[in-house]
Amino acid sequence: MKIGAIFPPTIRTPEYIELAEQLGYHYAFVYDSPALMADPWITLSEAATRTSTIVLGISAITTRMRHLVATAGAVATLSTKAPGRFVLVVGSGYTAQHMVGKKPTTWAEVEAYVVALRALLSGEDIEWDGAMIGLRHGPLTGVRVEPVPIWVAAHGPKGYACADRVADGIITNPTHGTDNDFDKARRSFVLFYGTVLDEGEKPDSERVLHAAGPTAAFQLHLGGLGVAGNTPQWHEYIAHMEGIDPRRRHLETHRSHLIAVLDHEIPLITPELIGATTGTGTAEEVRAALTALTESGTAGVLYGPQGPDIARELRSFAEAADLHVR
Repeated sequence: MKIGAIFPPTIRTPEYIELAEQLGYHYAFVYDSPALMADPWITLSEAATRTSTIVLGISAITTRMRHLVATAGAVATLSTKAPGRFVLVVGSGYTAQHMVGKKPTTWAEVEAYVVALRALLSGEDIEWDGAMIGLRHGPLTGVRVEPVPIWVAAHGPKGYACADRVADGIITNPTHGTDNDFDKARRSFVLFYGTVLDEGEKPDSERVLHAAGPTAAFQLHLGGLGVAGNTPQWHEYIAHMEGIDPRRRHLETHRSHLIAVLDHEIPLITPELIGATTGTGTAEEVRAALTALTESGTAGVLYGPQGPDIARELRSFAEAADLHVR
């Protein structure tokens, strides 16, 4: 089973990706949420110049946020800078779409986008949105247009069916949604969140709150669709959000999403909620969880370090996962 990392991109993320390569992580993905996080293309372009072996990727592009031609051109540029080590993930969207007041796109749109993107990166001209489109990067651009692996981010049966038809791989979060088929997830790259406890550290420590709390808060942001749905903390969170102007509520729901815990969320992020929503535990417990995933047939794990000390999180998880420093 391959171990990677997945980051909400910030200005410092390229240095963390460099560290992840040094620690033996195989993949480094970044999210794409333009209203919340640093630009993923710029982030990975800088990371590409600082690394040589780690596979870089974006998870996940949302079809309505990134025009097909713009995505194809950016993919061609990054895969030229990091030949043979770039993966693109396409999804129906949740946070990025929510931040512009829209619902996730349909899986039919995702499938059409993946098929069309493959065609463009294979040098084909295609009809899209009523016009013929194609890539025309000449030799002086230095950009090579060539196919790259395209995965799909899926958390339920419709997404898995789409991925079966058009994708090279799947990324999933078994706690994202209420109808995720974990039997399918076992053949996917699974997201793993939480922090590795220091020796003797308690789950209610201040460090754990800020290192694992962003994932627990994320579960509150899901509108009842995740594992925190219908918990007392979720009902308190909803009551707080209902006090915000409905026209702006979607903007405030995801502030610091998967990056930090906000002041009004801190009282809700209990050790019990962290335990229910993350894989937080001792090194031995995290290692046992990874062993179980390996034995179940999971293709890989993408660890999401969070909080104020990303380097510490990467190192402690690498040690628990028995990665080998390169």
